Amino acid sequence: MIKKHKQFVLYICTYWKAMNRIKFVLLGLVSAGIIGYACKKEPIDSKLFVERYLIGTAKWPIQSYVRLTLKNNDTLVKDTAALDTVIFNSDFKFIKGTTAVGFTIDDTGKNITFNTQPDSTWQIAYLRTASFKLIHERKETVGSDVMTYKIEQVLKK
Repeated sequence: MIKKHKQFVLYICTYWKAMNRIKFVLLGLVSAGIIGYACKKEPIDSKLFVERYLIGTAKWPIQSYVRLTLKNNDTLVKDTAALDTVIFNSDFKFIKGTTAVGFTIDDTGKNITFNTQPDSTWQIAYLRTASFKLIHERKETVGSDVMTYKIEQVLKK
């Protein structure tokens, strides 16, 4: 009888330890899920949000500027340019060096159009806490070849 009692106590202790491990594993999985949901990339869907994010007196240094020329999706030229600093001010002017150009943001907040000749529309690839990426792409057909001209720049506070 004592032997059965010891076995029962041992079984309860083993069961209790296993339950404690399961609690920690479950807590870890729930925590990972919450963190994953909190870090989820939110889509850009608001003109007002983009305006508030970009516009102000803050200077945006260009972290990288890459110009690509592609022929039928094969890279012909990959060029980088000198880095500069830009400002999007409250008068809806884009200031780079001594040049100021007007700009507008579309209703969805996904594109910026600069008032140049001809107009230049740039796609906002992403917005992060202290950086964002702009992409300008133009395609043209030359004979049977498709030429793609692409400029990507990452701006970081």
